[in-house]
Parts: sequence; C-alpha cells; structure tokens
Amino acid sequence: MRKLTIVPLLAVAALLAIPALANSASAATITIGDNFFSPSSKTVSVGTKVRFDWTGKHKHNVTKTSGPGGSFHSETTKSNGINFSKTLNKAGVYKFMCTVHPKEMKLTITVQR
Repeated sequence: MRKLTIVPLLAVAALLAIPALANSASAATITIGDNFFSPSSKTVSVGTKVRFDWTGKHKHNVTKTSGPGGSFHSETTKSNGINFSKTLNKAGVYKFMCTVHPKEMKLTITVQR
C-alpha cells in the first residue's frame, strides 16, 4: 500500500519541477545605461537567450566585435524600455561594444557548455 502512495507523490513533485526548470534555464539580461553595460561581463550556458534592455536617455547599440558565429548589430536607439535579444548557441568568448561609445561601453559574455 505504501508504494501506491509514494508513486503519485513523486509524479506530482516531478510535474511541479518542470516549470521551475524551464524558467531557470537559458535566459540572461544585460542593462544598457548611459555609457555602460551592466554587468560588463557575464558567463552563461550554450543556448542562453541574452536580452539587452535600454534604460538610458542617450543613443546606444549592441555590436558583436568578436566571438563564435556570425556578426550582429542592434539598431541604435535612445528609447528607454526598448530591448534586443540574441541567443548564443556556440561556446566561446563573445565581445560586444556600443559603436556610439566604443571606449566606454564594452561587454564580454563567456558561453560555456
């Protein structure tokens, strides 16, 4: 009789864990403020969708300067509340900058397996 009550409890526990696993996997946010990325470096797993959120008043963009895969460049924007997302599917070190503020705004994302 004990086996019959344990199996349903384990099944319920497994079902409850699925949304938590889905929400915790492969998402990261980088804030774009006036003349900074925050954080300026981050480590994520392969397949992570990185979201860049604009919070400043000045024009900024996100441009990949080196790393695995092809290049990409977001549009330059000055609107607070705008975002841009990119999924990083290959392991390696990705370097980014804002081409409007190349000396101040640099970002490194390390993607691990």
